[in-house]
Amino acid sequence: MTQSDSDDRVQDDEPMPNDETPKREKKLSPSAQAILRFVKTFEEGGTIDVLTEDADFTRLRQIVTSYRGSLYVSLMKRLEKVLKLGGVEIITQRDVMSLITQLWEDNISTLSKTELNFLEAIVQNPGGSLKDLSMKADQSYAQSRRAQKRLFDSGILKIGGMLNVYQMGLERVLIVLESPSLVLSGPYCQKSLFIDDNDGSPLVLTVATVPFSKRKELLDIVRSLRNTSTNAKVYGLSAGHPNFNSIYFNPQDGWKALDLFHFRLMLRKGSDPITISGIPAPSASEITRIKKSDTLVMDALVESLDGTANDIVKATKLSQSTAFRKRASLLNDGIILPRARVNIPQLSDRIVVVCSPEVGGNISPGWHTLPLTYMSQISNLEDKSDKKVLFLAALPTGLGKSVLDVLDDETSKVDDYSAWIVDAAIGGTTKVSPMYDRRRNAWAWDVSRHFDALTYSVVRRAASPHNIHLDLA
Repeated sequence: MTQSDSDDRVQDDEPMPNDETPKREKKLSPSAQAILRFVKTFEEGGTIDVLTEDADFTRLRQIVTSYRGSLYVSLMKRLEKVLKLGGVEIITQRDVMSLITQLWEDNISTLSKTELNFLEAIVQNPGGSLKDLSMKADQSYAQSRRAQKRLFDSGILKIGGMLNVYQMGLERVLIVLESPSLVLSGPYCQKSLFIDDNDGSPLVLTVATVPFSKRKELLDIVRSLRNTSTNAKVYGLSAGHPNFNSIYFNPQDGWKALDLFHFRLMLRKGSDPITISGIPAPSASEITRIKKSDTLVMDALVESLDGTANDIVKATKLSQSTAFRKRASLLNDGIILPRARVNIPQLSDRIVVVCSPEVGGNISPGWHTLPLTYMSQISNLEDKSDKKVLFLAALPTGLGKSVLDVLDDETSKVDDYSAWIVDAAIGGTTKVSPMYDRRRNAWAWDVSRHFDALTYSVVRRAASPHNIHLDLA
């Protein structure tokens, strides 16, 4: 290991004594022992002959190769610690895989200084060259290159594409439903956030990307939901911007704590009200004719912008020359914009705040000290005077309630301010290819086909409490 790598790596643990092996193997099921052998073989660079490499096998390989230090040694030490507590009858394959995931998530969440610096730089400038990002991070090109590779390999960082809705005759909206019995779903609905604790009234925030020319029809859909909910509103949602800050990161404990006293003091700094600018209104007349190949490449770039032309070829079945040409054109014309997506496992709690621009100005200094945040503007499509700021944050597991308590304590009871913990989410991205009607040169729109009103309880059960969306654009 070179000196320049010393701050970027975690030292391997010491192996366990051999005399503990027979006792441990008696407690492990045959399949659990097989998983441990796979891990050891992967680490030693060996190969394993399997008839078909399924998703779990591929995932295990990715975990082992991105783990800093020795996953096998860490597993042995953890298993030995558990067995010494006594009372364990059997450890199954599922138990071992669960432990592997836990160890790996803690391991990859502990980032080196160069990785932290690189993340801060790339979240602010996701389309920057490695040279520019190195300068912004104030580190060498080689350090940034290693940091980038490790972040990509572990899945902490991914560069995706964001559809520039203003050039596509689309608009991004946020539908807010309070105590709904029905939830809106369909191909235009990208993602929904579920808030269970809202003074006894569940709240659902649904992000949709819809044709601007169909705004009247969208408003009619939302109005119809007022018959099945306490309240239903629809806002225009700006693209907003994510932010990353490592000020509360601790090299020993990772992201397991925040300095809430410092956060409280930062909230008291105050600031000028956040300026709410009008969210650009796209026009359907601006759409130029789009080919099927364009829409396919758009979908591939939104999913992953850091892939190669070969990756696009695999996803779209287009020729390499066509994929390369379309990719360059979409990026140069600003139809697809780069967006950094950061997923740090230890930052699993999510909180959301909706407030006035004045309150937003007061919250902003403290908010930007939190590890991962997103800020956007929302404007009521039915009441132009109703303009607010939306904040989202990813926080260390279990600390969402503590941060909300501080926010509530430092905010006046008369302020236009609401804050919640996000309990679950569902959805992903809107696919362009199936929604654009090439013959009519317009976005497909049929309320009966493209929108469903699903029972709240059914959708809520399908929502996941893990990997909740942070960036709503």
